[in-house]
Amino acid sequence: MANTTFTGPVTSINGFIGGPNPNAGDTQQGGTNTWTVVDANTVSNGTGSLEAASNEAVLIYVDNGAAGAAVYAFSDGTNWKRLDTLANISA
Repeated sequence: MANTTFTGPVTSINGFIGGPNPNAGDTQQGGTNTWTVVDANTVSNGTGSLEAASNEAVLIYVDNGAAGAAVYAFSDGTNWKRLDTLANISA
């Protein structure tokens, strides 16, 4: 993963989460966990799960969320949405 340095202001409205992610294995957003689809509103890493309802605006990497292919997804508060099409994730 690359590191980026910004020299100007970065502005976002409901787009960035600062600080440690309580769902992560480290202090980076999303951590080192990869997630797999349980259903449109739940993902699992084999030892735990994330519900979309309690993780609104969280961005994750889902290794099978695009009909079996890897994709980034975010929670809209109800379902995990594919970042590329905005459709619900599916295995």
